[in-house]
Amino acid sequence: MPVKGHALAIWQRGMVSFAQAKSVSPILWVTLGVAFVLPFGVFLKGLVKAWFNDPEFSFGVLIPVIVVYLLWKRREQLQSPVGPSHVGGIALAFVGCGLQVLSGLSGSFLVSGIALIITILGAILYLWGLDNFKIAGPPVGMLILMIPLPSYVVGELSWRLQGQASTISTAVLRLLGTPVLQDGNLLKLPNYVLEVKQACSGSRSIFALLALAVILGFTATSRWWIRALLVGVAPILAVGANIVRIVGTGLIARRWGTLAADESLHLVWGILVFIIAVSGLLGFLRFFKWATNEHA
Repeated sequence: MPVKGHALAIWQRGMVSFAQAKSVSPILWVTLGVAFVLPFGVFLKGLVKAWFNDPEFSFGVLIPVIVVYLLWKRREQLQSPVGPSHVGGIALAFVGCGLQVLSGLSGSFLVSGIALIITILGAILYLWGLDNFKIAGPPVGMLILMIPLPSYVVGELSWRLQGQASTISTAVLRLLGTPVLQDGNLLKLPNYVLEVKQACSGSRSIFALLALAVILGFTATSRWWIRALLVGVAPILAVGANIVRIVGTGLIARRWGTLAADESLHLVWGILVFIIAVSGLLGFLRFFKWATNEHA
């Protein structure tokens, strides 16, 4: 055997031994965890803060739990002992580290989150091998759903959705015989002025429903086009459900006036429209699977 080939074989055996050793070494796992937390500590702290302070992305706290559950369900598929290390994992880790440096210079929260996920994927590929990477990679990639979008993106989206929701709701109220004059995001009824606020734009429901659509697509069907349709229909359902909310509030305001401003009513409407949107998403999934004779 040539010297180069002999050296490569020794290196590969060494990497396999190292990977197998790490599976029985809690100290190595702790060290690896610390190595991830230190460079991404600021990001993780900001992420938790966003989950508990930003209503748009409060659902993000559930994403890591779901990812862990999906990995646990695939525990029997994950090979033991682990496969040979893959050098591509080092490349992915370097890309992740580079993105983290870039995020530090630019202050981009989203880039830092992407860097964390890529680095984790690189570690999985290098330590567990390609076969295990194919199994564990997709659930870990879903961690992207936990990262809030930049505030300017959310603001622009919410503003546009407010305008569309106001216009469509005005048209529906008129069709139902309710006189209304639209002035921007204000719907002027004869006895009440209804303001379509950001919470009624559908932006909060869109992000949560998109995350649910991705999770359902990943877990409930193997057809890529059904997954794509679920993701495509999620924002339509979110906006449609919030239009129902605005129209319903307008009808209540037309009949009972200031009752429409009751906070309890808004809370009930918020829960109801989200249930409607989720039910619609589940209904679409069930219909698509029935139409293709796909069984869970």
